[in-house]
Amino acid sequence: MAFEVYRPRSTSENIVAITKHHIRLGTKIAGLLKGDQVEIAYDKETNKLRIRSVDEAGMKVTKNKIGAKGVLNYFDLNVAKGNYAAEFNPEEIAVYVDLNTRK
Repeated sequence: MAFEVYRPRSTSENIVAITKHHIRLGTKIAGLLKGDQVEIAYDKETNKLRIRSVDEAGMKVTKNKIGAKGVLNYFDLNVAKGNYAAEFNPEEIAVYVDLNTRK
């Protein structure tokens, strides 16, 4: 028999996962955002989401998850579920998710 060993994905990767109902932040990225409320914006030209920390009136982040169904419907995004490349901007305290780059 040939056993293959399961190795969990490293939390050092900058990944954001999108599912039908949630945007799930990787542990490293979620730790860089301050607080538990965010605003989400979309740039049509670059096809990127911006997830930025806000002090109040934002969407709640619970267990590194953000409800995505309303966001995807609002921006009329037909995004395939999966993992996407993300990068953190420390000046803006924001995560930019490239919806063109699946990992």
